[in-house]
Amino acid sequence: MNDNNEIITLEIFKDFVSASFVKGQLDENGIESFMEDENVVGLNPIGGVELKIFKNDLERAKEILS
Repeated sequence: MNDNNEIITLEIFKDFVSASFVKGQLDENGIESFMEDENVVGLNPIGGVELKIFKNDLERAKEILS
């Protein structure tokens, strides 16, 4: 498997709304992203919503979100 196709965690959010906002920004700029654990945030206060992207999009995602 090519390392650039690896899915990595970009950021972990405490709530679904914040994660959705950032996901929307990435989507608008052509970066595919995925949310994980969005249904268990209320049940697991230690965890959060993980926003994941492909590793090859990391630098561009950082630029967009800075």
